[in-house]
Amino acid sequence: MKRKFLILGIGFIVGYGSLFSPVSNTAYAVQTNKQLENKKKDVQNKRSTIQSEISDTQSKVDQINAEQAATAAEIKKLDFAVADTNTQIREKEAQIEEAKTEIQKLQEEIAILKDQIQKRDELLKERVRSIQENGGVISYLDVLLGAQNFGDFITRVSAVTTFMQADRDLLRTHQEDKAVLDQKEAEMKKQLDDLNQKKAQLEEMKKKLQVQVAEKNKLLAHLNAQEEKMHEELHELEDQEAILAAQEKAIKREIEAWNKRQRELEEQRKKQAANGTVGQMPTVTNGTFMNPTTGSLTSGFGQRWGTFHSGIDIGKGGRTGSVPIVAAASGTVIRANYDRSYGNVVMITHVIDGQVMTTVYGHMESLSVSNGQSVEKGQMLGYMGSTGHSTGPHLHFEIHHGGWNGSRTNAVNPLKYVSY
Repeated sequence: MKRKFLILGIGFIVGYGSLFSPVSNTAYAVQTNKQLENKKKDVQNKRSTIQSEISDTQSKVDQINAEQAATAAEIKKLDFAVADTNTQIREKEAQIEEAKTEIQKLQEEIAILKDQIQKRDELLKERVRSIQENGGVISYLDVLLGAQNFGDFITRVSAVTTFMQADRDLLRTHQEDKAVLDQKEAEMKKQLDDLNQKKAQLEEMKKKLQVQVAEKNKLLAHLNAQEEKMHEELHELEDQEAILAAQEKAIKREIEAWNKRQRELEEQRKKQAANGTVGQMPTVTNGTFMNPTTGSLTSGFGQRWGTFHSGIDIGKGGRTGSVPIVAAASGTVIRANYDRSYGNVVMITHVIDGQVMTTVYGHMESLSVSNGQSVEKGQMLGYMGSTGHSTGPHLHFEIHHGGWNGSRTNAVNPLKYVSY
């Protein structure tokens, strides 16, 4: 119906212009066609910008993936280092246990040596007392001088020599045992100190490695969050690019349809001029939109809850059952699928009086049209629903002067065209 009115309106301009200003219709068609081409170029430029942003975002994702791989490899190396350090710590702990066993043996040996040394000390003290009581060295001389004959002297010399050698051997053994005792105690202390020091160093290394692993895991988590964010941005950009591509295709189709209508109108004008039957035709005006559904306005256009509401919401108004949603004007469907925010959504590109406009129908329960499909004004699109970011059954309806974009900069108040 909308296209039919458009053709009739343009036919009136052509016919009326043929009587008063034959050049004006051609100029109008050229101007309108130029406007459509400009709209198409604008969409193409936006697509180029979006594609560039997609490429940049993909490069960022690739860079983050590379950083993730490097960080993961570093974490793997650190994990191996921690495991190796733990193994070394266990080995040192085993060595410490062995050292403790060896120390226990040394302590037993040391106890025996101390006991022997103590006994020798008592013996030596007794010998010293005996020497002091008997006159020390003089007593040995008395023994020698008390010999009755030479043979007795030789016997006495041998006995004294034996006693003196025994004393010297006793002192030497005593000194050697003390030296061994000191050596074993020093060795025991050194081994234990070395092992405890190595174990402390390994524990410190383990703590340092665990801190590094924690930092790397934190960095990896940050990179994963960044990657997720970049993927979301990438999906949004790809989504926008797909919509712009569909808009470009729709505008191209509308341009072709517009040119076809112009040719048909020109043929009609020529026939009417030849037959002399050019009559009064309705004045060509900007195309209007019909209400896309029945119901009542539940939320208006503009600021809402701290954000900008780029359309209006029409609720069921207390009714039950399915509520149809129809196309507000004729055009081409550029999107008919599920969106995380809009839910089931239909976007239609219209060319009205040479101007590109876009309508959006969100939160629908179901879809009755598909991408690239041409629809007429009043054609069924689906039923009112509550899909996507929605708190109850309603239609979210937007009108854009020009194409749809992610920032909704072309959005206008739908109540300028429809009434609720």
